[in-house]
Amino acid sequence: MEREEARRQAREIVNELMEYPFAQIFDILPAEQKLKAIYQQCPDSIDALIGLMFANIMLGRRDNALALSKKIWEIGGELSSFFELIYSDNLLNLGETEKAGILLQDRLNHIRNNLQHFYMVLIKYALFSGNLALLKQIGDYPEVYDQEPVLFDFAADHAFNLSVKDYRAFIRIIKEGLQDCLCAWEYALHDDGSLELLLYTSLDVPQNTSRQQSLLEKIKGYFLSMQQPPMHDIFFRVLNIKLHPAWVGSTNDSA
Repeated sequence: MEREEARRQAREIVNELMEYPFAQIFDILPAEQKLKAIYQQCPDSIDALIGLMFANIMLGRRDNALALSKKIWEIGGELSSFFELIYSDNLLNLGETEKAGILLQDRLNHIRNNLQHFYMVLIKYALFSGNLALLKQIGDYPEVYDQEPVLFDFAADHAFNLSVKDYRAFIRIIKEGLQDCLCAWEYALHDDGSLELLLYTSLDVPQNTSRQQSLLEKIKGYFLSMQQPPMHDIFFRVLNIKLHPAWVGSTNDSA
């Protein structure tokens, strides 16, 4: 199979995956098998590997997804903007923030030119890297602020004062506490001006409840050590990966 044909087929399958709720295993598994077949016919298809990484994240197979991430990183090479978007989001979902930052460096250097297609991953990178100044910078563009004013007001409240340190500690504690099971994460905004992180893991409900309680205790301990009250406008929930809704991303890019 020619590489361009492999890319075309892989993209079609990933577009399908993006429309499936993560609980829809009976559709995800056949898509995974199709991607495996593409890779077997075209072993230099990095696009099929990125699709397989995405499928494994959806299925809650963190270790498999990380192994694929490493393989993709070692192969390297130029990606289409579509697969760069998918791969960078995959990295962020697994907590591989530093790699995502390297991959997105050119996009970060030209933010305004990349807001339409890379908006979602730029926001997620800013949030999970603890870079609220970047988040504020994204929200400074008039065409962007009105999309999610609660998010950008949150950034403005914390980016340029001592509370940014507390936010980074909050993120660090979450990353460390879920580093063995985190498969994906998203964020939700609430009318009271608060930001909620939705952290999806491979664990079952009792295990997630236990992890959440452990994280809350560690976060409480941090603020006690700093002799100050916890941040009042950020919360989180630890959930099973099957509760993740479909991710219908920017599929209209022709690159």
